[in-house]
Amino acid sequence: MMRARRLAGTALVYVAANGISAGLPFLMMPVLTRVMSPAEYGLAAMFSVMVAIFSAVTGVNTYGAAGMRYFDRNTQDFPRFVAGCLVILAASTAAVLAAVLLLAPWLTRWTQLPLLWLAVAVVVSAAQFVLQLQLTIWQSASQPWRYAALKAAQAVLDAVASLGLVLVLRAGWEGRAGGIALANVLVALASLALLVASRWVRFPTAREDLRSALRFGTPLVPHIASGMVLAMFDRFLIGNTLGMAGVGVYMVAVQVGMAMGLVTDAVNRAFAPWLVSSIKQRDDARDLRIVRFTYGYFVVLLLTAAGVAAFAAPLLDLLTGSGYAEAAPAIPYIALGYAFGGMYYMVTNYVFYAGRTGALATVTFVSGAVNVVAALILVRSNGLVGAAQAAVIGKAVLFAATWWLSDRCHPMPWGRALRRRA
Repeated sequence: MMRARRLAGTALVYVAANGISAGLPFLMMPVLTRVMSPAEYGLAAMFSVMVAIFSAVTGVNTYGAAGMRYFDRNTQDFPRFVAGCLVILAASTAAVLAAVLLLAPWLTRWTQLPLLWLAVAVVVSAAQFVLQLQLTIWQSASQPWRYAALKAAQAVLDAVASLGLVLVLRAGWEGRAGGIALANVLVALASLALLVASRWVRFPTAREDLRSALRFGTPLVPHIASGMVLAMFDRFLIGNTLGMAGVGVYMVAVQVGMAMGLVTDAVNRAFAPWLVSSIKQRDDARDLRIVRFTYGYFVVLLLTAAGVAAFAAPLLDLLTGSGYAEAAPAIPYIALGYAFGGMYYMVTNYVFYAGRTGALATVTFVSGAVNVVAALILVRSNGLVGAAQAAVIGKAVLFAATWWLSDRCHPMPWGRALRRRA
């Protein structure tokens, strides 16, 4: 009982941190949608999309390896491993910048972003890696309050800088993108200082640490990249078929439905460290409780998605200007997509624990391909709503396939837990 209360308390801290992090952009939406046109809002959204895509490569996702290595810190030289992650970040960021310069004509045409802002997006993705490195270590160390404070600081800086640039300097979409960039760079510098002050970084790094981090992170590049396709392809397709105004309207719908994502991410951050420590010790009774909790959580997610869908339309009228009314029909599908995303989180932890990141990359690639095909068909026939429908299909496939894979990696009593007596 005490452990359950501690888990619930930790989850609430992560919910609060994520609530501030994504809630402040949500609260800025009534202001930004009234001073920015849908096309400007779409360009700001496209900048965020490119940051997310570049984040799949900058750092090669090795902050996740650091989070796992933390549990072996008493037998491994953890600070040198963290230093190795930073070396990989520097090299991969340089490579991504070079690729952006090489592909500039195609990227600027496809995203409608100037080359300068594409380069800024690369820098922001590197800054986010440093932030995630510190946050992941604190998550593994079960220090949710430090995690929450740093994440909240980044969100507040983002909001203050963005509103100042947009409202005071009248910088439009560039003001919003500039606010995101400024906040992330400042918080990344603070995160790096905290890592050094905590003695979690020590050079020179060992060659074996670099290889170990890359073995963990490299298979995740296609996994994360495919996940980005799953999450972002609809923005590109809308931008190139309905224009940047369509992207702006669609992103408003995404932000309204994002409440689901806040809760699911927070619950996973609290649940994952406990799960990893629990499944290391084979205990049939505990495994049954974990699975039954998971099933109950699935039901809660689906009911929450239904609630978001029911109240989304009147909330949209309150939050946005008149130019964004077309977002309302897409919100129910977006909420359902976030529900499937939360269900995916609950089963993917077993795959990470087993180290089967290569197999997970294959699953995610297939799911991304399904999403792309569905989007190509549905956006042409249903417009913005078709993009949301395609995202639901892709996330449902990702969840189902990952659940199947997780049972192959680390079997759990999924069938037996459904019986009244097991």
